[in-house]
Amino acid sequence: MALAATAEQKELLNTQGFFVIEEYLDAGEVAVLNDAFEEVGARLRRERGMAPDAQLSCRNGLVKHEAFLNLMDRRDILRYVVDIVGWNLQNRDSVILWTPPTPGRHPSALSLGWHFDYEEEFTGIGIDGPMPWLDFKIGWYVSDASEPGHASILFVPGSHLWGMERRARWREDIRPEDVFELKVPPGSLMMWRPTLLHAASPNLGTHERRALYISYAPRWIRPSGHVEQDPDLVAGSDPIRRQLLGAMGNLSHPLGPDPKNHPDSQYWFAADWDNIPLKQWAEEQAGDPPYDWGTGYGVGTVKGPEYAFHDNTDPRRV
Repeated sequence: MALAATAEQKELLNTQGFFVIEEYLDAGEVAVLNDAFEEVGARLRRERGMAPDAQLSCRNGLVKHEAFLNLMDRRDILRYVVDIVGWNLQNRDSVILWTPPTPGRHPSALSLGWHFDYEEEFTGIGIDGPMPWLDFKIGWYVSDASEPGHASILFVPGSHLWGMERRARWREDIRPEDVFELKVPPGSLMMWRPTLLHAASPNLGTHERRALYISYAPRWIRPSGHVEQDPDLVAGSDPIRRQLLGAMGNLSHPLGPDPKNHPDSQYWFAADWDNIPLKQWAEEQAGDPPYDWGTGYGVGTVKGPEYAFHDNTDPRRV
């Protein structure tokens, strides 16, 4: 059984590349996040010598405030994440964005140009078809973005399914009616595949656009906004948060029980399921198997402590 994601949501994710849940957060939760944006934005602008209203972005933004970090492992959100991409996950990156109004800017002058995330990195392993889905992203929209042109994210739905040749000639094929502009009220979220062709409009509104993107990826992918998280933060976290921060859930050695003589990356294989506490949590939430993990085209399994190679017959000697 699925933990949270509906069949329709999975279908949307797999065919158009995203789905939206409007007003997922209540007004109190939005207020907490706005306070965090105010505090962190003011601090970072001071530290970077920027004007108080300058455009600002921050990688690995989760660790800048507890309110942001709490979004990463909200249990109601992890129910969706596990349904869609499985439980062998960690946080790859997080990006916080403060985009002030840009009066006088022409509506066609995008604030972020058209692109597919990871095209350069992934093309070599997806040369004969779509880019592989190795990253899943949740966008949290804190400011009111219900009107067009509020530094809105723009998509070409379904473009995550394009092969290399179609991606190479997209400028020749794209039509105005192909473009979807995300317009949502405060507290909304979007779950999406960042291999979609996307861009961002200028902020033609009257207030700052505030958004946070949190990425989830298999544990064997290196993060991109950090190398390792702060050891004190990891040690003081619960097991699931430790896993998502890139450590072992039980704080054991990432190269297994015998790292000197038999190094065996626990990001690839599990010598102890306690290394991956999200697995046990998901199974407790779902009850008895069969389980419905990863049906957003993620992966719901990993080699674990009891794994053995079962096909031991040499066909030449039968």
